[in-house]
Amino acid sequence: MKIFSKPFFHFRVSLTFKFIIAMFFLVLMSAMAFGYFSVAREMTLFRDHWEIYGRSMADSYSLLIEHGLGHSDPSFLQRVADRILDNEDVVLCSFFDHSGERLIHTVKRGGILDLQRIYRVDQKVYSKEGRMIGTLQIGLSLLKTDGQMSGLKRDILLVTLGVIGIGILFTLILTRILLRPIEKLAAATERVAKGELTQTVDIRSKDEIGDLARDFNQMTLQLRESRMNLEKKVEERTRQMEENISELNRTRTSTLKMLEELQAAKKELENVNRELKKTDETKMKFIGIASHELKTPLTAVKANIDFILSEKEGKLPEYLKTYLLTIQRNTNRIQMRMDQMLDLSRIKSDRLLFNREPIRLSEFIGGYINEVTPVDKTLSVQMDIPQDLQLYADKNALHDIFINLLSNAFKFTNDGGLISIRVRQNGPSVLFEIRDTGMGIPQDKLQMIFDEFYQVEGGKYGGAGLGLAIAKRLIEEHGGNIWATSELGKGSAFYFTLPLSLENEDGRVNRS
Repeated sequence: MKIFSKPFFHFRVSLTFKFIIAMFFLVLMSAMAFGYFSVAREMTLFRDHWEIYGRSMADSYSLLIEHGLGHSDPSFLQRVADRILDNEDVVLCSFFDHSGERLIHTVKRGGILDLQRIYRVDQKVYSKEGRMIGTLQIGLSLLKTDGQMSGLKRDILLVTLGVIGIGILFTLILTRILLRPIEKLAAATERVAKGELTQTVDIRSKDEIGDLARDFNQMTLQLRESRMNLEKKVEERTRQMEENISELNRTRTSTLKMLEELQAAKKELENVNRELKKTDETKMKFIGIASHELKTPLTAVKANIDFILSEKEGKLPEYLKTYLLTIQRNTNRIQMRMDQMLDLSRIKSDRLLFNREPIRLSEFIGGYINEVTPVDKTLSVQMDIPQDLQLYADKNALHDIFINLLSNAFKFTNDGGLISIRVRQNGPSVLFEIRDTGMGIPQDKLQMIFDEFYQVEGGKYGGAGLGLAIAKRLIEEHGGNIWATSELGKGSAFYFTLPLSLENEDGRVNRS
């Protein structure tokens, strides 16, 4: 606490004064203790004296009363009381019968009646037959005792004052002898504190103060050596700092040049980035236009091929049907690539428009599977989808997400493999899991499979490397997230989440 960080007294108190105060209180407490026990002892002795003295006097007069049979004669009892009062220490005398009724009460003329200054002695009186006939009470004056006690207290006080005076004188002499070397040490310490490290003290007493003086002289010697070493180190460090400052100045100049070069490189990179961005925009615009222009004749070609293969105009020869099926399959592949490039163009140009509506997942996912199931190999498909689970999403976007993920799963799974689809509610979202038993993906490539135009096997299995990138963007636009896990030779698992509810423009929330 700050209140204790400052000295209580703002003035200097010398050791001599402290010794005197300590001696004064020590003598005073000792005198008080001695006086208390002395007075108590004397009081006990005086009370024992009065008890014995009063008891012996009461015994002698009780015998007189017993043998004189005067207890029934008031005049006889009064004479006995007067004789008792003739004693200079007796101030009152009373006699009580066996029932406690006072028969005689006599007080010495001019005597004090202060009960605090009277010591009473009660003595029972018995008849010759041993029957108690009354009680004799004698009051003894304590004035003489009070005077003696007052004298004793006065003597103790005088002795105490004398001892205090002698103690003060002895303390002054002793402190002067003890404090002189200490004052020398204090003066030398002040000079050392001011920087005079050549100071020493000449104290040769063979006691603790002498040891302190020798240690002080040794300390000043070590301080002088330390100061000299410190000055040398300061000079050396100063030279090193000057050299470092020169080196720092050279480094600063080099750094400034590097910063200027970095600024120039940054401007050049910004220019290159702008050019790349323009090139990317031009590329996306070209892809969009080209895809759109090619899609129209491709749609016509696909429609004609589909119509011919439907054999509505007549049965086709088997050799011609094989060629037409090859054309149809490749036409579908080209159309899928064109759709992916159009989707990518819309995503890049931020022209995605979602029409979110409630979708019952168990009704739609089966159709997605039928749409991408290959005809050239046999695969098992397992689905775990709650019948009543629905969410708010764009149907076309959800279709593209599943088509892209399922296409990869079917493509990279060998004949006889297993595709499992699991959907479950996870808090405010729906968690989708699509797992296959295919070839798997290397761990160092898991973070790159969602990049545009990236293919794990470099196009070995076909495709343009756009499916996962488009699925990722569509999921994120819905407010979800996608990730994957894989193990080589054992297959891959793709997980993605979509929000369960949709907030309307009026602030209300629709929930499944």
